[in-house]
Amino acid sequence: MTTAALLATQVALHAQIQTRAIELDYDPKKVEPIYDGVVDAEGYLSTSPKVMWILKEPYDDFDANGMPQGGGWTMFKDFDKEGRLAATLNRNAALRNVTYASYAILNGMDSYSNLPWITDKPEMYESALRRIAYCNIGKMPGQTTTSTAWLKKVAGDWKDILFKQIDLYDPDVIIVCGTDTLQVLNGDMGLDLSNPKRTVKQGKSVVDIHTWRGKRLIWAPHPAAHLPPQDWVNSVIKAAR
Repeated sequence: MTTAALLATQVALHAQIQTRAIELDYDPKKVEPIYDGVVDAEGYLSTSPKVMWILKEPYDDFDANGMPQGGGWTMFKDFDKEGRLAATLNRNAALRNVTYASYAILNGMDSYSNLPWITDKPEMYESALRRIAYCNIGKMPGQTTTSTAWLKKVAGDWKDILFKQIDLYDPDVIIVCGTDTLQVLNGDMGLDLSNPKRTVKQGKSVVDIHTWRGKRLIWAPHPAAHLPPQDWVNSVIKAAR
């Protein structure tokens, strides 16, 4: 896969996301997709291992009735406008922990304790997040928490596009985050979730390792779960290594 081919296919998938949102009757005057995938295609393709994260759904803004609105931007690529990157990630524990884990995996680091603090090295955001594939099952702004029932509905709307993204990015390591996330997707994957190849325990964080299509698939708690950050990050690092 060349950089140009990856970017062209990603653009086509973003167009499919936009079309799907219209088919699902989302009002484009109120809410638009939040596009995900790869920011730096060349950097991603040259990185080993290639890492893809799969989470539930993004969120943006809310109207006076608490309904999701906004969107129309691209994960990570648009974050650097008007300081949006630092402002968003500094208040978002999930993306902050993904940054720590990604930075460690991509730079051969084996422990949270060896990582610099993001506040001391904010370029970690750029270094880590530009070189991963980051995808949500849902492509529209949602709530800050997602119930299993809603996630099943969202998966029915969008999972075909998610699996096209997996095929496109062809990662070496897939990290699926959330207790119910992999359960919702597994009808299309056929894993025996009760029988992982290995289980990694770091403090209070427990991560299962599976193999799917020859790739290492890591089933981790959600990065915003109420766990000590060092436990969550170390469990993901150890599973990836």
